[in-house]
Amino acid sequence: MHEMILSLSAADKARLDALAARLDRSADDCAHQALQEFMDNWEDYLQTVAALDVEEERPILRAVND
Repeated sequence: MHEMILSLSAADKARLDALAARLDRSADDCAHQALQEFMDNWEDYLQTVAALDVEEERPILRAVND
């Protein structure tokens, strides 16, 4: 495992510590989970954007007034 230094404001550090205590987890575990979720979300988003960027025929739905 590789180590990384994370700089937090005093307010963010206090929030992280408080959440970690409420969850009965370490602040490191909470930060690790947050980073994993961040990467998962952005990878999914960028994959979706790339898929939509492909030039292909797409059906267009139109609403019409009756």
